[in-house]
Amino acid sequence: MATVERKSSASVLKIEVVTGTSASGAAIHSTRTISDINPALADADFLDIGNKIVALQAHDVQAIKRSDTATLMAQA
Repeated sequence: MATVERKSSASVLKIEVVTGTSASGAAIHSTRTISDINPALADADFLDIGNKIVALQAHDVQAIKRSDTATLMAQA
């Protein structure tokens, strides 16, 4: 069985905010996406950046999320 090499290529910070209420009373969510963040950053650093951006938001924040993309390659 070949070993697999993982190469992190990109990370994205997503901030989910509540932008309003629908006619039925359900919350309407929008996502603010900040791309091309260094994938080597620790989760704590991502959260710190997210919280600093949240401080600039007028809307209530539902969640701060991290999404990573990686390339997988089989090694002989």
